Amino acid sequence: MTDRDDSPARRALRTAGVWLWLGICIGLLPALCSVGLNILLVQRGYLEGIAPWQLLLGFAALAYGAYGIRERLPLWTWVANEPGYKRRQIRRHAAQLRRLALRALRRPWYRGRLGDGAAREIEEAVRTLRDAMKDRLAGEELHAPLERLEALFDRHLGFMKYSVYVEYAGQIGLAVLAAFVLRESVVEAFKIPSGSMLPTLEVGDHIFVNKLEYGIRFPFTDWLPVRYDAPHRGDVVVFAEPSQGPDAFIKRVVGVAGDRIEVEADGTLRINGQTVRRCPLGSIRAPQGDDPRSPKATFDLFVERLGDVRYTVRQIHDAGAGTGSGGRPGVRDVGGGLLLVTGGDLHSRPYPRRGTPDAARGGYVVPPGHVFVMGDNRDNSNDSRFWGPVPFARIKGKAMFIWWSNARRTVETGRIGISIHAAVQPDPERLTPEQRRCLEDLARPAPEAP
Repeated sequence: MTDRDDSPARRALRTAGVWLWLGICIGLLPALCSVGLNILLVQRGYLEGIAPWQLLLGFAALAYGAYGIRERLPLWTWVANEPGYKRRQIRRHAAQLRRLALRALRRPWYRGRLGDGAAREIEEAVRTLRDAMKDRLAGEELHAPLERLEALFDRHLGFMKYSVYVEYAGQIGLAVLAAFVLRESVVEAFKIPSGSMLPTLEVGDHIFVNKLEYGIRFPFTDWLPVRYDAPHRGDVVVFAEPSQGPDAFIKRVVGVAGDRIEVEADGTLRINGQTVRRCPLGSIRAPQGDDPRSPKATFDLFVERLGDVRYTVRQIHDAGAGTGSGGRPGVRDVGGGLLLVTGGDLHSRPYPRRGTPDAARGGYVVPPGHVFVMGDNRDNSNDSRFWGPVPFARIKGKAMFIWWSNARRTVETGRIGISIHAAVQPDPERLTPEQRRCLEDLARPAPEAP
């Protein structure tokens, strides 16, 4: 039976069946297996997290393997003998061979190696194959002209075989280069390495970073030849270490060029002498460091607003009694470059430190071409309060959303898809009337507020 013997409806139904088989066996099942395998490796501790390249590599390997053993898969015999599928395979092979022959005839470095007689034979065979392919239902009818062109190709164009392999390798190389360029200049996946942005971002969250938010970056450099915007207060940005190191950080912009930044002893943020509005949400007990097994401390939660962005911050409730370490009384290094006070004055506030020139001037003034960043985990973040502002050139892009999360060594499906800049929505059933009124007031814009 051929396609010509069937009605269009039957041909369409059979074609849909073939594509459904390919989509399930070569597409969906390898994709699900790749995701499941990565989740299993994360849960067993062999991987720290899931990156897009891991998923793509696993999918490519599994899909290639499935296609290699397709003859052993269910219903393959039906797919291979389906007239429409066989016709498409023949036409695809004919089109590829025709393109190669035309390339040999048109490119001087190939054409020069052909005699006039051979070139005329190949031209005639290509013309015959092209005329036969004008019939869209032609399949078996292409065998004769296709075999003639194959014979001429083997006789006169055998030297192109190596060139074809080289060309395929070049195409793969260009595809890899394009992927790296997209990663460097358009969108990049980033894994949250520490708890400095809690509670907004947890350790193990995977996010996408928009690298076109502020300008067009020349790949693999810090140069922005085209800049059409600058970071705003409240933006969560990913940036390279200001000291020219290779590490990447993620923090929230709290000050832009010209802003005067202060942090009061109670944790209140002030910009240009104005207090940043915030509402208390209560307190929680949480691990001090990134390790869930670390000793717990009490943290106060606040909903804060900068510009049009509302987000949650937390700060240690009480320094308590205790001694520091590392020769710095009241300060303890809890890993990940994070600082947490366990006794004495808080190291992260007030800022600037009392007795410093910046404190005498009423705050630190952000220089031109820089931004001042802080973590939402205010007393457990290594940020601009300790090493200064971030130059625009070091900013990689603006955080977009969580595309994957394996916080707490498990898959957190409830966090997947969360927009990082979406307004925080506390559970209204857990709010007191005072908190509810404060949040309603915070939702209303205040023109004079930072």
